[in-house]
Amino acid sequence: MNSIETMFTTFSGDAVLPVSLDPSLVWWAPIAAFALAVAVFMLASYVFGRATAQPVSDVDPLDAPPSEGIFGPLTPALAAQLPESEKETRDFKKLLRTAGMYESHSLTTIYALRFVLLFVPLVTAGVFAVLADDDYTWPIMIAGGLAAGGLSIVPRLYVFFRRRARQRRIRRGLADTIDMLSMCIDGGLGFHHSLSYVADQLTNYPVLAEELRILKRQAEVGSIEQALEDFSARLDMPEIRQLAALLGRGTRLGTQLSGSLMNQADHLRTRRRQQAMLQANKTPAKLVLPLMFCFAPAALILLTSPALLELKEFLVPTDGVAVSDEGAVFGTGDIVDTMRGLNQEVPTSGLEQSFQP
Repeated sequence: MNSIETMFTTFSGDAVLPVSLDPSLVWWAPIAAFALAVAVFMLASYVFGRATAQPVSDVDPLDAPPSEGIFGPLTPALAAQLPESEKETRDFKKLLRTAGMYESHSLTTIYALRFVLLFVPLVTAGVFAVLADDDYTWPIMIAGGLAAGGLSIVPRLYVFFRRRARQRRIRRGLADTIDMLSMCIDGGLGFHHSLSYVADQLTNYPVLAEELRILKRQAEVGSIEQALEDFSARLDMPEIRQLAALLGRGTRLGTQLSGSLMNQADHLRTRRRQQAMLQANKTPAKLVLPLMFCFAPAALILLTSPALLELKEFLVPTDGVAVSDEGAVFGTGDIVDTMRGLNQEVPTSGLEQSFQP
């Protein structure tokens, strides 16, 4: 059958017309419905957010009023549908901080997205499971469950990969930042002015420049020790903890920081060089699987095919077949007979044994 008859009917006056559902709709229609629902939901929340937003063009981004999240006022309600323990919430807040998501609505936005990406595929799969034939009920429900489970972890994966990429960018520019701090402090600038100057010069590392500006503002509001402690806890990197401990000891004891900072920068460069050599040494081991499963089969086929064909010819001999210019088909036995008819000397040292039909 080219169509699946459903139990739904369309009434047109006194006539009852059966409604048929094409089998291809069973697979791509839930995906299309889910994408359409998410697009409409996102568009509505964006339009509603733009309508209620206030212009903040002249306001510092750090002093801007917090927004309500990606779904507007519905964001906290959607986020509350996925309960978690206090430990999980605390750990996820720490992950958001290390990923650079400092907005107050980041936690509720991620939870709301997780709920939407979990709820919409399940509802869509349930609707199409009811509309489809009974034979397709379980495949649709299984596909909907797998889609819901896979999509619900996408927000967490996004935060995790953003954290890792952000730490990689910070680690790449940390040595140059320490060098600049050392030169500024050695030149007579104070700690706050050094942070401000270095942050303005770090155009190639905007993430690290933003962190230095936050550190400077926290040091101005509170104490340097508290700002450095929050700086190391916010980034959660061994290199940052070492730098914060070095700066805190220097500001507390009043010792010279330029030499220690230069040594720290040299140590970071040496460590980066060692990490690069380690990654280069891992490359041959990582290429084993691609070579084994991609290139080795093709190479084995090319190398062993002639030997296998010779072995097949030896075990199951077949007459060779040739085609003349006139299109006549003849074998090796016909070639020997033709040569004998022309009174040509035919070598018999194994030729007849090899080509005799």
